[in-house]
Amino acid sequence: MSRAIRKLLKAAETRPSVIPALHRLVQQIEAFEANDDESLHLLAVATHISKTKNAIYLNSLDRNLRQPIGELAPLAPVEATTKLVARKVDASQTFTFADLFAGIGGFHLALSSQGGKCVFASEWDTNAKITYAINHGIVPFGDIRRFTRVNEQDRSLSGIRRLLPRVDVIAAGFPCQPFSLAGVSSRNHYNHEHGLKCDTQGTLFHDIVLIAKALRPKALLLENVRNLVSHDGGRTIQVIRTEIEQAGYVIFPKNGGDRSWAIIDSQSVSGQRRKRVYMVCIRKDLVHQLGPFEFPDFTFSHPKFTLRQVIDMDPMTHEEKFEQFGISDRLWKSHLRRDLKHAERSNGFRTNIMFDLDQPAPTLVARYFKDGKDCLIPHPRVNQPPRMLTPLECAILQTYPKSFWIPPAKSVAYKQFGNSITVEVARRIATELANYLSPLNSI
Repeated sequence: MSRAIRKLLKAAETRPSVIPALHRLVQQIEAFEANDDESLHLLAVATHISKTKNAIYLNSLDRNLRQPIGELAPLAPVEATTKLVARKVDASQTFTFADLFAGIGGFHLALSSQGGKCVFASEWDTNAKITYAINHGIVPFGDIRRFTRVNEQDRSLSGIRRLLPRVDVIAAGFPCQPFSLAGVSSRNHYNHEHGLKCDTQGTLFHDIVLIAKALRPKALLLENVRNLVSHDGGRTIQVIRTEIEQAGYVIFPKNGGDRSWAIIDSQSVSGQRRKRVYMVCIRKDLVHQLGPFEFPDFTFSHPKFTLRQVIDMDPMTHEEKFEQFGISDRLWKSHLRRDLKHAERSNGFRTNIMFDLDQPAPTLVARYFKDGKDCLIPHPRVNQPPRMLTPLECAILQTYPKSFWIPPAKSVAYKQFGNSITVEVARRIATELANYLSPLNSI
């Protein structure tokens, strides 16, 4: 990582200004208005290429963060291009990857654990960028469309190649709200488009395809909500499959017929029921050379992981947890009133109180911070309000390592873990993918 980021991380535990400083850096990257190819390329180098003083280099973090990023001294464009394309990878790192719609870096953890080196990351949520930077030493770029589109028109593939580094793998948990059950319901209610008709997030899948066509990575690793396969009567998933195949990729796992994807339940590796669609897309010429990709087995273990195990892994006492994360009497009464109305309507909706902690938790969702109704832990005393999960318990449910830095703001942490992938699911897929691609390293 660059000296500036290293210095920032070293001071993280002792200097309260670290997060505001990163916040300023993120804002300045997003505010950099130049749209010419040369400036965008330099910005890509600045935010993603590590271990080189040739990036836009912050010699004194506190001083330089107060300058517009365009005023910092960049490397000459020709040299930057050379460093970007020809950068050496450590012997222990077997492949490079781009982390698109990166969130807080679940795919980063999974792929880097198998020797992958992240050379480009993109995420548009400011708080997620800060969490990503502190944990991974890379400040993700924001809107990926600045690299793929000009004046709302697609860039040429050669233009994209001039801006972004070549990679072996593209990982993308592309925005799921246009396809999720809650997202579709909300958009229908407000008469908004959803799925691939959504004019903002939905069409971001198109940008993944553009980048894949331009960079020709060996593999794509894609994730989305389970509802993706049934959205719009199954037409959305067919559009996605067709786009991937026309870009030159074969989708795995192949399950017969047109079903080329996996629905994986995180319950097989963690104490959470969380079903998500995963696709591993291998470039066609490599499939001819290496054969089909074998998807890992996610058969449930016995006994299954439970929420009680997760709770026991958080070292806070039960008293501390209820004191800090217990919901208010007012909110608790509001939940009870809503439950009565739902019971009268027999619609099946209810506040999820986990009376049986020896079961897995329900799916952790991004809206959890609002009222916690999706998963509440009952108070040991009768008629006392329950509590929400702690942020660390959420991290454990998503199989993040205990060393992972968690934002101090509870609402931010809940949203970030609710939006994340389950790291252990991705890690197992990444293990098989790294093994699959490994023969190419000796060629």
